[in-house]
Amino acid sequence: MLNKKENAEYIAKRNYHMTCFICLVIAIQGFILAAISLIDSNYKVVFSTLAYALLMLVTFVYTKITKKLTCFYVSASLMVTLLTVWFLYSGGTEGFGIIWITVIPLFTLYLIPYTGFIILNFSVFLMLVIGMWTPLSNTPYIYEYTTVFRTRFPLLYLFEVIFSVFLKYRIYMTENELVEQKEVLASENKMASVIQKSFFSQEVSSFKGWDIACSCIPLASISGDLYDIYPKKTEGEEEGAVREISGLGIFDSSGHGISTGIITLLAKNIFKQEFYENLNNDIVDMVQNINTRFNVEKGEVDTFLTGIFIRMKNIKADGSGEIELVNAGHQIPVIYRKRNDSFDVLNNSTLAVGAIGLSSIEPYYDSVDVTMEKGDEIILYTDGVINCCAPGGRRLGQQGLINILAANINKPADNQLNDIISDIAAFKGMEPSKDDMTIMLLKFQG
Repeated sequence: MLNKKENAEYIAKRNYHMTCFICLVIAIQGFILAAISLIDSNYKVVFSTLAYALLMLVTFVYTKITKKLTCFYVSASLMVTLLTVWFLYSGGTEGFGIIWITVIPLFTLYLIPYTGFIILNFSVFLMLVIGMWTPLSNTPYIYEYTTVFRTRFPLLYLFEVIFSVFLKYRIYMTENELVEQKEVLASENKMASVIQKSFFSQEVSSFKGWDIACSCIPLASISGDLYDIYPKKTEGEEEGAVREISGLGIFDSSGHGISTGIITLLAKNIFKQEFYENLNNDIVDMVQNINTRFNVEKGEVDTFLTGIFIRMKNIKADGSGEIELVNAGHQIPVIYRKRNDSFDVLNNSTLAVGAIGLSSIEPYYDSVDVTMEKGDEIILYTDGVINCCAPGGRRLGQQGLINILAANINKPADNQLNDIISDIAAFKGMEPSKDDMTIMLLKFQG
């Protein structure tokens, strides 16, 4: 069961927009009625309607500014109480009896917290009883109602309140159940996130000839993005020795949530196994095998991944290196050439088509050979990076990313990546992300 504070916070968040709407409508209605009553020279009604119209207008402004409903709880209770006293005095209750019986309980039913709802409505009932069932009803302070009306009206109001209390209780219990389910789901998401991170945990450091940095910023607790690095497997490797790298990959799964997290775990396992088992085979055949196996093992799950596989070749005698790259429907990588201080993109073959896991489409993968000189960099990223927006909706785009890369070049990979992420965050400002964001930097050191 939720504590009172948690339930109040949930109600306040849920009711904010509805409260603003109701305050504004009541204020407008009050000003209109005041204008109509002014034409009839009914100054008592003008005064009363202007009073609650101004009260609701102030409440509307306060609520919009502070995003808090405290003022509404007070002003709504005050307005209901004063109108009850006014109608008892003026006879308005008899004229609007049926409306009054229904409006007050239902007006407060959804918007005022449970305890305040009960106190307010039973206070109104008590005022009606005192005004209609006690000797006070025969004084000038109370309108001269008919005997039948005085007997019937408080009872009908009490019946409506009891019915509304039952509805309010059911709403209260339903809210608690929903929030408890939300908390259970949040707990499960947190656990799934911990499991995913433990499986994805990987030491990223300098490899022989390469300075590599990676970062994944999930939209929620569970990421649909993943990256993996495949160190060269060597027997009897000495502790502290510089490791060699066989390849790496970056991938973006369709969808979000726990199911996507499970798919990324399945994909990571398949990709890693197939990469090492096909080290001596053509890289295109390797990706083809991965696609076939992934389609079989995911079964009927409607999901797919885009991705890039890179396989490192040996460093040549002249100090240059060469890599093989297969792009399976992923964002086009950016390459920086140190020699002429320029950026370019590594376009895929025009024949290549298809992602990984799209069983309805027969994919065709193609490889690209890239020669790297000392100081050259390859930047891999997911679509969440270039699709992020600044306040106002301006998209970062590929050119925006290249501009950020250009401002942070010629730094150690870790420092460079941190500065890139900071610049992207500055571009976004307070605009929320709409997707996971993953970046990999591959700096060739020769």
